[in-house]
Amino acid sequence: MKIEEVLNLIPEINEFMSVDEMDASTFALAEKYPQLVSIDQVGESSEHHPIYRLKIGEGSKKALIFGCPHPNEPIGAMMIEHLSRILCEHPSLLKELDTTFHFIKCVDPDGLNLNKGWLKGPFSYYNYATHFYRPASIRQVEWTFPFHYKNYSFDDALPETKAIMKVIDEVKPDFLYSLHNSSFGGVYWYITKEKKEIIERLGDAAKRVDLPLNLGEPEVPYCKVYKEAIYELPQSGASYDYLEANLDKDPAEVMKGGGCSVDYLDTVRPDAYGLVCEMPYFYCPQSNNLELCDDMTRKEAILKGFEISDQYLDKLKSAVAILKKYANADSNCMCALLERCENNQDHRQAQIALMETQRDEYEVPCTKASKFDNLIGTPWYTLIAFGMVITEAKQTLEKNDDEPIKKELETLIDECEQYVKEECDKINEKVPCQPIEVRKLVSVQMESALIALGIE
Repeated sequence: MKIEEVLNLIPEINEFMSVDEMDASTFALAEKYPQLVSIDQVGESSEHHPIYRLKIGEGSKKALIFGCPHPNEPIGAMMIEHLSRILCEHPSLLKELDTTFHFIKCVDPDGLNLNKGWLKGPFSYYNYATHFYRPASIRQVEWTFPFHYKNYSFDDALPETKAIMKVIDEVKPDFLYSLHNSSFGGVYWYITKEKKEIIERLGDAAKRVDLPLNLGEPEVPYCKVYKEAIYELPQSGASYDYLEANLDKDPAEVMKGGGCSVDYLDTVRPDAYGLVCEMPYFYCPQSNNLELCDDMTRKEAILKGFEISDQYLDKLKSAVAILKKYANADSNCMCALLERCENNQDHRQAQIALMETQRDEYEVPCTKASKFDNLIGTPWYTLIAFGMVITEAKQTLEKNDDEPIKKELETLIDECEQYVKEECDKINEKVPCQPIEVRKLVSVQMESALIALGIE
């Protein structure tokens, strides 16, 4: 089958599935296609939800593809949902790919449950921001793999992380696809090896569905650029070296968490190929606009973005100061909020140092894409942390009968919701909210996988 024939099999998709819906669909697929599909439990979450592996095919190549590496990133779960169905309905494609697929739809079911308030829509800036959850570093499945490099060591893998490790150890995959996504910006990719036959085609996946590439500020300033919007995958050793080169302190004092899935894969199957495809929920036409601005350099745009983020952070700190009087400090939301409020400046200082040593790259007029990333895209990730304040306050409220405390928490919720609404309205004036069809997002991630697996 040609790629476009496969992609045409993706139906219209209007919402994201819950964990329970994914599990039910997984077992229904196995029941319908028992000769092609097998299911086993490879682990369980911290809150004891089963983590299932869906195995399809008996090809010579082996692929491990997992969704929700961060629980605010369910696009990949939907990609697995539809690719697994398509493979079963079209066994000729499965034979052509010559691949044994190992799928995990959601590796962080507990975290996805904390995002449930926006999964069914409405898909607006406000609804997403007020129901957002993303874990603290030490509770992120993707970044808690065992990692040992120079002066830094991490061995405290999460139960969810151990589930992925188990599959990697058993399967030793040729291809690993960790299904991430952003919320603002354009489409971009991370790859582990410079395979020109893949690099030359990945951009077609975004072009096919009229989504812009992300040509603004790179998410990671030290990554090698292979082609527009295609970067070398940032592994933990590279992060250590970057901090070591740009800070006057031991990176071991700065780093949190562990390695990523590819870091661990390298210890088991160093010749394997790893891929990440990042894309937004909201259409941002400025993401690929390389027209130069006459009012701001690239460095000035980055520093202005820091300033806007700090304004959001100051407000967030005030909200968290009230919340932590009553909330469980070890809850998932509070752990994430307390980490954010530490206001660690080390990574920012490292980027400032990098800009000083590479002035020819930063003291130049910024592009409109870079200006958007710095003034709207990057600060957005601080603003949406208010969703965790609101979620935690509501959960704390449910467990408290003290009237003065209830009143204080209700006021906090109202104030945070109002603040987020005002800021989302400001963003909407600059970038009118246009949620992207989920089908298009699934199409980009699916096509990227098929390209990596050699389908024309």
